[in-house]
Amino acid sequence: MINKHTLAALALAACAGLANAQATPASAAAPTAAKKDLIAKLIAIQTGNAEGLAKTLVAAPLGPMGQEVRIAMQQVPVEKREAVGKAIDAEVKKFGDESVPLVKERIVKVAPEVIGKSLDEKFNEDELRQLVAWLESPLAKKFDAVSPEMGRALQERLLADMGPTLNTKLSTLRNNIVKHLGLTPPPQSAAPATANKPAAKK
Repeated sequence: MINKHTLAALALAACAGLANAQATPASAAAPTAAKKDLIAKLIAIQTGNAEGLAKTLVAAPLGPMGQEVRIAMQQVPVEKREAVGKAIDAEVKKFGDESVPLVKERIVKVAPEVIGKSLDEKFNEDELRQLVAWLESPLAKKFDAVSPEMGRALQERLLADMGPTLNTKLSTLRNNIVKHLGLTPPPQSAAPATANKPAAKK
């Protein structure tokens, strides 16, 4: 059963800005074949909710945009608002339908590298076996302690890999919405927020 220790929880913990825990690696030696198998099984469990995480990341910038749209809709004649609203909803759906699969695919691809490395360093073979069995145990607390670090690493990688793609699609979505509203498209920003690198850690 997948509970709060899911890939989505890792990313949400990262977005919440939890403190970066400095943990001592549980194993510095090359992983055995058995340990590799256990890590692969655990990653498969984690990426089982890759679509949920992808939806969360893709939807993040739509909140502020939605507020702008609600304000702009006040400038649209009352008799046209329903049609304009439906057109905007269609544009948002198109953005999600196109972007979520792209992000989900990237999550599945980079998770073994990002999460697998952390699991290998911070858990030994016996601990991984217990995690795969997913029993409620004191290990859950240890896994929670390293979850924010893995979530941050995955989020940073995804933003670096997918930021430009999502920014292009967001720009298209914004311009299409502006056209539906009958307004003049704003000038393109030189540094889209989605593509900004995370602030340097102090």
